[in-house]
Amino acid sequence: MFTTEVRKNNEIFQAVLEQMPYGVTVVDADNKVVFANRVAKEVRNIDISSRLEYLKNEQRRVFRKTIFDQVKERYYEDNYKRIFDDTNNYIGSIVISRDITYTNKLEDEKTTYLRKLEEKIYELTGELQVLLVSSMSSLVYALEAKDRYTKGHSLRVCDMAVKMAEYKWGICNESKDIELAGKLHDIGKIGIPEVILNKPGKLTDEEFHYIKEHPIIGQNILTSMENLKSVAKIIRHHHEKFDGSGYPDNLSGDLIPQGARILAIVDSYDAMTSERPYRPPTAPEEAAHEIEKNAGTQFDPQWVKIFLELFQSGSITETLSVESSTSATYNDAFPNRFNISCQTNVNQKFSAS
Repeated sequence: MFTTEVRKNNEIFQAVLEQMPYGVTVVDADNKVVFANRVAKEVRNIDISSRLEYLKNEQRRVFRKTIFDQVKERYYEDNYKRIFDDTNNYIGSIVISRDITYTNKLEDEKTTYLRKLEEKIYELTGELQVLLVSSMSSLVYALEAKDRYTKGHSLRVCDMAVKMAEYKWGICNESKDIELAGKLHDIGKIGIPEVILNKPGKLTDEEFHYIKEHPIIGQNILTSMENLKSVAKIIRHHHEKFDGSGYPDNLSGDLIPQGARILAIVDSYDAMTSERPYRPPTAPEEAAHEIEKNAGTQFDPQWVKIFLELFQSGSITETLSVESSTSATYNDAFPNRFNISCQTNVNQKFSAS
C-alpha cells in the first residue's frame, strides 16, 4: 500500500513537472540525469542517458549560465541548484532551463533605443548650445557696436588669439576653446552698468571694482553648458597676471589657464592700439614693445615670445574684417567644436578693455 502511494505521488509530481513551461532536469550525485521533462528534452537536448560532467568540479551551490545554441540560434539560461542531505553530502542537482531569446532581443532593442535617444539628446543639446552661443556672440557685438571705440574688439582679440594658439598647437580642441573664449571674453560686461563701461575718463576705485566682476559674470553665464566649461574657465582668468597681481583670483604662472594667458596678451594689445575718447591709439610697434616689457610680470614670457614672432611676421597687424566676421554663425566659425581631439602692468591708460 505504501509503495503504491509513493508511486502514485511520484507520478503526480512528474506530471506537474512535465506541464511546467521551463525545462526541469534532475541529476544524481554522479551528475547523471534521472529526470528531464519535455521542455528540457526539447530546448536543451537532454535525456535520461545524459550526464552533466561539467558539474563534477562545481563548488557553488547556486549559479547561472547563459548558453547559445548555434543550431537553433536561441539563447537559454540555466539556473543550477546543488542539493545536499542533512549531513551535508551532495546528492544531486536540479537545473531550470528557460529560453531567453525573446528577452535578449527586447534588451537589445531597449539598449539600441536608449543609445539612439542619448545620441538625439546630445545632438539637440549641441544645437541648443550653438544657438545660445550664437545669440551671446551677437549680444557682445551689439554691446561693442554701441561704442565706436570698442566696436570689433572681441573679433580682433579672437583673431589674434587663434593665430597664437594654432601657431603652437595647430587646430585642436585647445585652439577651438580659445577661439570661442576670444569671441565671448567680454560677455560678462552685460552685468556692468553702461555709465561705467562708457565713462570717457579714468575709473574710480569703486568703478574699477565693478569692472573686475565681468570675468566672473562671464564664467557664470557659460558654466551651465557642460561642453563650454573649459571656455568659461579661460574667460574667468583672462585678466590674471603672470606674477599673481591680476584678478579675480590672483593666480600666477602655470596656474593660469594657457588660453587665459594668450587672451591677456592680445586683449591688452588691442586695447592699446584702439582709439579711446581720452587718448589716440598707440602705434602697433609701441604696443608690442609694452607687451615685451611686461613679459614675466603681467604676461607669460613664452607666449609673449610667440606673440612677438607673429607680430614681426606681420600676422598680428593684418586687418580683420569685422563686417564679414560678425555675420558668421557659431556653426560656421566652429564646425568641429565638439569633435576634434589634440594632442596689465601695462599702464592703466593701456589696460585691456
